[in-house]
Amino acid sequence: MNDVVQFERLAMKVLKKEEISGEKLAYLNPFLLDKVIELFNQEFVGIFEDWKEEENPPIELINLKKGIIEFSSKLDIEFLKLMIISCASENIEEDAIACKTIHIDQFYEGLFVLSKWNFKEVADNLILTINL
Repeated sequence: MNDVVQFERLAMKVLKKEEISGEKLAYLNPFLLDKVIELFNQEFVGIFEDWKEEENPPIELINLKKGIIEFSSKLDIEFLKLMIISCASENIEEDAIACKTIHIDQFYEGLFVLSKWNFKEVADNLILTINL
């Protein structure tokens, strides 16, 4: 788990797949890849509430992008999925989920869908496939 130290520095608890709750894995199953880790931070989705301008992302998102680049570089990963879930019902079909594919250079554009200041698209949850 030394490969995830950059996420731990961002105050995220890193959980291996076997440590993730069965309900959460079942909920996300349609989107999961073979290898799964959870980056847990209870306060993370709150970052999006005050993010007003796409071109001016919060420092936490800047650091997350750097962490993803560092992590992917260490493990020679070409793409990954970042899933941000702020609201999960028992029936996934009832939830507002945005699914996007971006290049890492469009990272903030992809995440801005979760901002309360984004009036183009409404989503509570985001499945972001990131090509590195």
